[in-house]
Amino acid sequence: MDFNFKEWSDLYQVDPEAYERRRGAVLEHFIQSADPDSRLALEQTLFKLEMVRKRAKTPLKSAIEASKLMWESFGKLQEQIDVLQTTTQPVDKPSNTLRLLKAGEEMPSVSAAAHQTEHTGPAENAGLQPHAAAKVINFPRKLS
Repeated sequence: MDFNFKEWSDLYQVDPEAYERRRGAVLEHFIQSADPDSRLALEQTLFKLEMVRKRAKTPLKSAIEASKLMWESFGKLQEQIDVLQTTTQPVDKPSNTLRLLKAGEEMPSVSAAAHQTEHTGPAENAGLQPHAAAKVINFPRKLS
């Protein structure tokens, strides 16, 4: 289906009710043409968006709330990707990799050599204690 913005915009300006009917029909057709396994999720998403539209006092607030829903969904997807990546990665990672930990997440066990890494840098100067397996990399203040 080709989307013609001017056509939709003109319809909304001339007849907002016709615009809403057409919009509903297009969305319903999209959901019905989707894979049966995806329909329930699509219907739930559409319901959430419709509730956001009804509660919002302005189209801008509606768009902002819809955007928040999108980013929330994106965050959940990212969490699932992270879980998948951590479960499929080999246990012995190369020593030159970096893994960021979420607050409260335990540091995986490391080799004795990593525990003997010398720590000097901004963290110590600020009175902070880096994790035993952390390696502080000092960067020059001014790059040449």
